Amino acid sequence: MSWRLWLKSVKHPPFFNHFQTPQMSSSAYPKRKHLTIIEKNGRTYFKVQFNKTKLGLKVNKTFSKYADAIELIQACENKYGAMTVKGLVDTESEQYKTLEQFMLDPPIDTYLSKYIDRYIDPKYAHLDERKPEDKYKLRQKQSTLGMLDICLNTEINHEVDSQFKISKAHWNETIRTTIGMLKPSELKNSDINSLVIALKAKGMKPISISTYLSRASVFWKKLHTFNSDLGNLPNPWLMYDKDILTNGNKIFRKKPFRFNHDILKRLAKAIKGKNIRPVVHLMYKLGLRRQEAVLLTKEQIFEKPTPHIYIQSKNTERIVYLNERQYRFIKSLIRKDSDRLFDYEVLGFDGSYTKAMESANLNIKQHDYRKDYISRMIEQVGISNSILLSQLLGHSTPRAIERMRNTFPERKAQFSDQSEVLKQIGHRNSRITAEHYYSMK
Repeated sequence: MSWRLWLKSVKHPPFFNHFQTPQMSSSAYPKRKHLTIIEKNGRTYFKVQFNKTKLGLKVNKTFSKYADAIELIQACENKYGAMTVKGLVDTESEQYKTLEQFMLDPPIDTYLSKYIDRYIDPKYAHLDERKPEDKYKLRQKQSTLGMLDICLNTEINHEVDSQFKISKAHWNETIRTTIGMLKPSELKNSDINSLVIALKAKGMKPISISTYLSRASVFWKKLHTFNSDLGNLPNPWLMYDKDILTNGNKIFRKKPFRFNHDILKRLAKAIKGKNIRPVVHLMYKLGLRRQEAVLLTKEQIFEKPTPHIYIQSKNTERIVYLNERQYRFIKSLIRKDSDRLFDYEVLGFDGSYTKAMESANLNIKQHDYRKDYISRMIEQVGISNSILLSQLLGHSTPRAIERMRNTFPERKAQFSDQSEVLKQIGHRNSRITAEHYYSMK
């Protein structure tokens, strides 16, 4: 029997085709063994039922054409034709089983596609890639998608049940696959451990791997929104062996970061008269992140009730209060012909900054300014006020601050209300905080 016939046979009867020529009645067709003629809704169908136990052949197919049904019967009645039909039936059966299994329990990458459609794409749909501030946020989207892609499409060793009766302490049978190809119920802690090993082999740092796994964990927590049966599924992305990631060492070795006076003098000299100077000033004086400073707009700057800048970064928002000196400085940067304070794009600023640091033989990373600011803030406010600090610094949780409890000594709070807090951290016009430690002018 030809493949052409088989492909025809697997088509569903055209129930919805109302424009074909009228069918002949069942009496017009010669009767054949293994053939049942069915008339339904004015249409005629031909059902072939064949069962050859010795060959293991079992056929139950319905056709819309009499000739196709007869051709299949003739093939089944022939010894060699029956063997061919059996092979095709077995293949089709396996395909149906695979399709059925896919529909009942799809792999993880199917859920990822739904997650992207429901949660990631809508979040960034309103952005315009032609706007510098939106272009940066769209890069964040691509970064998130890239992390998820690496987590789900990196080859790992997945443990499977062995046919041999032997302790797993001696030997584990594994197959090479990706996490995306596994079903949610198949994902184990050992798979995440294998992923960590694979990413470390590629030269990825433990802190980066930890970030990747965190992104995947956020996705995993949304599985139940697509399939309620997965509501009680454990989260292996949080249950992997941390010692495999860090070799027994702590990832976060937080310590106070402070510039010494000599470095600050050299920095002030290096950026004097350069366009990058005001951006560096904002990063150091106010603890702004690079993109927050570079993309700052005049709509974010407010004078009343207290001078401040409104910052929205990723999923968090915060208010950065300004003393009089800082407010005057920022007002001097406002341009009438532009909403933004600077013409730089983020990557353009990177290039100019790197060139200036290299020419001055300085090894100061852009995030070092914020680290120094955080250290100064903690010293002033006290590490025990981690919730307040996290809000002022724009952290989504106090966790990053609380990791430094063993680094900064506990101190008794020296304030009782918001005005005292602002005065303590340098956001009021007081003699000690007016200079904000060092002047970059």
